[in-house]
Amino acid sequence: VTTAQIHQGLWLISWGLFKKVVIADNLTIIVDRTFDATSSAGAAEYLVAIYAFAFQIYCDFSGYSDMARGLANLMGFDLKFNFLRPYWALGMRDFWRRWHISLSTWLRDYLYIPLGGSRHGRWPMYRALMLTMALGGLWHGANWTFVVWGIYHGSLLVGERWLASDLGLKWPSGRLANLVGIVVTFHLVCLGWLLFRATSLSQV
Repeated sequence: VTTAQIHQGLWLISWGLFKKVVIADNLTIIVDRTFDATSSAGAAEYLVAIYAFAFQIYCDFSGYSDMARGLANLMGFDLKFNFLRPYWALGMRDFWRRWHISLSTWLRDYLYIPLGGSRHGRWPMYRALMLTMALGGLWHGANWTFVVWGIYHGSLLVGERWLASDLGLKWPSGRLANLVGIVVTFHLVCLGWLLFRATSLSQV
């Protein structure tokens, strides 16, 4: 174990604990109060709760990942990033390259590719994407909200590929266009988080 690994490990553990205990756990109070089954929250409160949940779930998962990486550093190992600024993603495909990378890689290697991947043409690829994301949603829990969340993300990924590959439409370049793309992607993800966090489809 090197001195640099010890310093890095202690920093990652501290930062991960901060994200989990200070940010995520405090945002949980807002989210749980709003999404409680007896809540009579209005649209504005739900909007705030969805934004809060977006950062709660990110700080929760990435906090745990940072602590795991930090502990690995203290034992002389270097683990890869599991989250790479996912809310800066420019498009849904980019989001899944940045979000929960260990899970998205597992879904790719053990579901998407065995289901045919992109080897058999356009429509089989779209089917493989949809099945992969639907099963990925079901993996999170036996609830229709998770299944619909997976189908929602699968539809966005299919739609993005269809626009880019079949219609040849590309998002314009430039700082302003990138900023708009990031904001649009973030809000599409947040709409998905509503599906993920809601206790039932009727609440959605």
